[in-house]
Amino acid sequence: MTDVPRIADLASVIEPHLNGGKLVSYTSRYLTKPGENYGSVMLAITANIEKPSGGTEDIPLIAKLPPITNDLFWQLFQPERTCLTENAVYQYLSKAVRDVQLEAGMAENDIFKGFPKYYGSRISLNPEAEKVDRDAVLLQENLQTSGYKAGNRHVPFNLQQTKCILLELAKYHALPIALRLKKPEYFDKYIRPYFRRFNMNNMPEEVKQQMDGDLIKEISLATNNNENYINRFKELMEEYDEFLTQPDAEDDLYTTIVHCDLWINNLMLKYDENGFPEKVKFVDFQIAQYESLAHDIIFFLFSSVEVPVLEQHMDEFLIMYYNAFIECLKSLNVETDKYSLLGFMKEIHRGAPIEICHATFMTKIILADNSTLPDDYKDMNMEVIGKNVGGKKIKEKITQIIRLAEKFKLLYKE
Repeated sequence: MTDVPRIADLASVIEPHLNGGKLVSYTSRYLTKPGENYGSVMLAITANIEKPSGGTEDIPLIAKLPPITNDLFWQLFQPERTCLTENAVYQYLSKAVRDVQLEAGMAENDIFKGFPKYYGSRISLNPEAEKVDRDAVLLQENLQTSGYKAGNRHVPFNLQQTKCILLELAKYHALPIALRLKKPEYFDKYIRPYFRRFNMNNMPEEVKQQMDGDLIKEISLATNNNENYINRFKELMEEYDEFLTQPDAEDDLYTTIVHCDLWINNLMLKYDENGFPEKVKFVDFQIAQYESLAHDIIFFLFSSVEVPVLEQHMDEFLIMYYNAFIECLKSLNVETDKYSLLGFMKEIHRGAPIEICHATFMTKIILADNSTLPDDYKDMNMEVIGKNVGGKKIKEKITQIIRLAEKFKLLYKE
């Protein structure tokens, strides 16, 4: 692997968040391997800080850089938009939803704590710059040093993990809705502009054709060339492409700040002394946008949960999420009469089909064989990802996604 990128003038980013402390020095290493993260370069940093009271301390951090080593991923993930979006989560959204909860009288112990602690960001070394460049950086706490554990993309979440995540996801979705209703001027100025529709199809035509062709090949393999499924997924691919180019979503009961990439690698869990999950942190908000909460729920369940668990508990999961969502809104004194369970279920079914397509596409990325991945970030490309088409585990998972989507009537809009 190539040398770890250096971060110029790190002090100017972190020191405003150190309560008078000063950066003395830092060391860094790559946090993730190629194939674990595509839209950014993740570094684990130890920052040596001189405390105002004297002496020094080491603070473990994560530095997130745009994909500076890979031109294709720079084009695909569009840091000019994604960095601004993720920065806004920490600069505006996390603080605003915290304030809304405290103003509603919630105790400190009860407020949502799903965002990592923020240690600063920039989009350029030039403080006057308006466009993200290759000196952009976001600093946040290293959750692993606080006892949070990253998932393994080859090991889907079990029943207890899924319940824990869904309960926190309900709060994550409910809070921006409450913020929009209670502080509409703040929402319109500091939230809405950063979470507009994001079109991931900004890529060379040959790359798009390969991706589409690979997905149809996977569907063919998983369904024994079933023409009905092949044709349905062709329709869904078109619907998904159309969805990405639509105008921004309008305010509705269930429109909120949706993560849009909620799979195993973007969730970290903390466990109690008995090994049961008790806390969740959401990470990687690069492609978050203002949309229906249905997109996160379906994509998470079908991309990241054990198949037998999903099959046995799907209805339970949705009802549990709905109840937690309503409870969160009520705790913030938001009127909930319009949020019926029937209306919620209709919203899930309305948004589900294209997220089934999304989860199916992501399967080859989530289950990519480690042996096919390069040692260096700059060598990651669509050809590498294409090597995993037709893998046994991938075929089996896609077969199950389609089977369960049919069982729960999520492959077609009702």
